[in-house]
Amino acid sequence: MGQTLSGKVAVVTGASRGIGKRIAEALIGSGARVGLLARSAEQLDRVQGELGNAAIAVVCDVADPASVDAAFAEVVRQFGRIDILINNAAVCQLQKVEHATDDDLRREINVNLLGPILCARAAIPHLRAAQGGDIVNISSESTSLPFPYLTVYAATKGGLETFSKGLRSELRPDRIRVTILRAGNTAESSITDTWPENTAKEFAMAVEVSGHRAFTGAPASPVTLAGALINVLSLPRDVNVDLIEVRSL
Repeated sequence: MGQTLSGKVAVVTGASRGIGKRIAEALIGSGARVGLLARSAEQLDRVQGELGNAAIAVVCDVADPASVDAAFAEVVRQFGRIDILINNAAVCQLQKVEHATDDDLRREINVNLLGPILCARAAIPHLRAAQGGDIVNISSESTSLPFPYLTVYAATKGGLETFSKGLRSELRPDRIRVTILRAGNTAESSITDTWPENTAKEFAMAVEVSGHRAFTGAPASPVTLAGALINVLSLPRDVNVDLIEVRSL
């Protein structure tokens, strides 16, 4: 991959594994330096070790305003600027709404919707100081086809897309682009890691009955998804790609 983003500094949330890690790899391969944000110091250190000096590991809970502000300040302290924000961190609880606990609901909404808002708020002054930049919010195909048991997750992603559209209008005068990257079923995703086995079985039966199973293809490659994102970020700054949807055939 060429050095199309040479000199740029990106922040990637949820960067310790899965799609976030692959996006960080692609950004570095394209010449950028990357602030890796996630909650697990151990996992972040491992990824940073793999990616080398072009990456720094910064522990951050995107649902905590103080943690977000401190993380962005640390990236700027070490790398001097921020040009790109990739809001990738997400929680996906598998449950019927009637069974959701207060803590489950707060965590999912706070990470998936409040988190990107807090990160965008922290990033905007730095993107403006760089005389333009990019915010990419990772969304999901579930916004157009909400699955049973994933209703709250789909609602948070729908909210994120609405936030993205409004933010794009706010930031256009500052030459800050806002893009929604809507991902389909993607390999290496850690989103199902915490799903209870019994509930997962119920979910499998529910999507057969509802017909959602027919719309779920084979997992797409996260490397391909990351490459598509690099192509968008590398476009001339007189265009904004509002939405890109990447899914397997």
